[in-house]
Amino acid sequence: MFADAHNDTLTAAFFKNEGLYENLLQFDFKRAKQVDLKLQYMAIWQDTRRKDIDFMENIFTILDLLNKYDVNNVGISKIIDENKLNILVIVEDISFINDIFDVEILKEKGVKGATLSWNHKNKLCGGAYEDEALSSFGKEILKRLLEMNFIVDLAHASQRTFYDVVKIINSPFIVSHSNCYALCKHPRNLTDDQIKIVGSFNGLIGISFYSPFLSESSAKLEDIAKHIAHISQLIGHKHVCLGSDFDGADQFADGINGVEDLPKIKEVLSRFGFTDEEIFDILYNNLFSFTYEFLK
Repeated sequence: MFADAHNDTLTAAFFKNEGLYENLLQFDFKRAKQVDLKLQYMAIWQDTRRKDIDFMENIFTILDLLNKYDVNNVGISKIIDENKLNILVIVEDISFINDIFDVEILKEKGVKGATLSWNHKNKLCGGAYEDEALSSFGKEILKRLLEMNFIVDLAHASQRTFYDVVKIINSPFIVSHSNCYALCKHPRNLTDDQIKIVGSFNGLIGISFYSPFLSESSAKLEDIAKHIAHISQLIGHKHVCLGSDFDGADQFADGINGVEDLPKIKEVLSRFGFTDEEIFDILYNNLFSFTYEFLK
């Protein structure tokens, strides 16, 4: 079984007018079921620097499209259904909202998680490429997200924002698609100190398959295993999962083209010496257990 902490297929399908059951994208429900993927975090991302988008209306439309399919939106059902593909919807860069009541509206519609930023600074905080602090409004929104039992995702957060958030947050959090800076010096990756902080909060890090996050040259399958091993050595294998970034990037580790290639990750982890139990945790159970705690 597999679970994945991040893809952008909802966004890509919406803007490219593709379906979700079967399509020409990197992920669809048919291929996900064929490889026994049981839990998928799906992000809705919009460029909040633009002024010509009705962000909330687009989210409502995307959620209406998702809910037409025979999948379980765990933000609505509040359960994980072993007999269905389970989808958890995250808004990637929630900075378009204007007040705390928008958080409640998103929850009612089935959104379960949020990142505070994308790569650039916004009115809430800094992004990976602009190292700004958490603003006073950002603190207000973060506190409301926590009150509403949202999953807080610190992927894309600047280092200053990351450290500001961990002074406030009182629950486990996820960094859904970021890798290890010690192995690949990319601004989207986490330092060892940040990784240890995630572990101290009983949080989770999703390893992205995006080549520039994995290696400073062309990434191979083994690089995915190296990043998983690095986190496992620092804070234990229970704090790492997959965060593919399918349909959010187009340059993946060699051999990874879409969701159909997830079994290759199992093979490479086995070659790296991970036990069957550890592989099951990394590929599925860690994200399942983390998610389950937010459904109560």
